[in-house]
Amino acid sequence: MLTIERYRKEWELMRNAFPEFTAYAIPPRFGWQGYLKGDRTGRHYEVVLEADESDYPGSRPSVFINPRFGGNWLANGALCIADYWDAGYHTFANTVLRVIEYMEKNGA
Repeated sequence: MLTIERYRKEWELMRNAFPEFTAYAIPPRFGWQGYLKGDRTGRHYEVVLEADESDYPGSRPSVFINPRFGGNWLANGALCIADYWDAGYHTFANTVLRVIEYMEKNGA
């Protein structure tokens, strides 16, 4: 379950690492939204990272990219990032780093 302390740390990390992303909350969902530019395409991709207050940080946030590219998409429209998630280590900010890595590997 999300605590105020954890949210403050997440907010600070995102503000410092990705200040172009904006925080939002529509309880019980919360997250960040911003744009990343594809190195190869030069196109701007909307990126939304979203989690449920009752599940986070126990579960990784969902990642939505518009427009979609590549083939790793779940039925709910989220990007499938199927690696290990450690609630004590992983954050929204390092999830953005994973998105950047995905973009680089998949031709964005």
